Amino acid sequence: MKRAFIIKNKARMVLALAVLTAMLLLANWNGRDNVKELDKTLTSIMKDRLLPTTFVHEISNRLYENKLAAVSGADVQVKINGNYAAIEALAKKYEATQLTREESAKWKTFRVQLRDLQQQEAGLNNAEYVFNQALKSLDQLIAIQVGESNRLLQSGQRNVSSSILTANFGVVVCILLGLFIMVLLSAREQMILRQDERHLLN
Repeated sequence: MKRAFIIKNKARMVLALAVLTAMLLLANWNGRDNVKELDKTLTSIMKDRLLPTTFVHEISNRLYENKLAAVSGADVQVKINGNYAAIEALAKKYEATQLTREESAKWKTFRVQLRDLQQQEAGLNNAEYVFNQALKSLDQLIAIQVGESNRLLQSGQRNVSSSILTANFGVVVCILLGLFIMVLLSAREQMILRQDERHLLN
């Protein structure tokens, strides 16, 4: 009877130890997952939000340079063509980033406006209108970038909070595991002492 009781207790202890170990492993796995997500978020903020904003800003500057060049006189077409070539290179870089649906739609609109602007530079009134529309689209793209950056930042903050929670959970499980091991060792010592007492009595 005592033997069955001891075996039953050992089985319970092993099960409890297995559960605590599984919880610790789960916390560790969850923590790693959160860190990966955080890394992904930070990378996205840099590659898909900050860099594209600089591209949009540079495109805007080039368009302004073209507008100023149109009234300056010398080597106008060379300068304008150079700016459009630079804009095209920046546009390709921008298109290589991760675009949201809204951003993609707004970018397509800008592309049409840019093409129209190139074609209509001769007619100053119409070109002025298209120029203003193109700049408006660029401003809207920047606003989208800011909004997406905020969204990613909030996502990153949630991941950090989750990581902290997971880390705290892991610490609690480690403490419980330590206490459990201490209880096991204490119980084992008591059993050894009892056995020694029995031997002495015999």
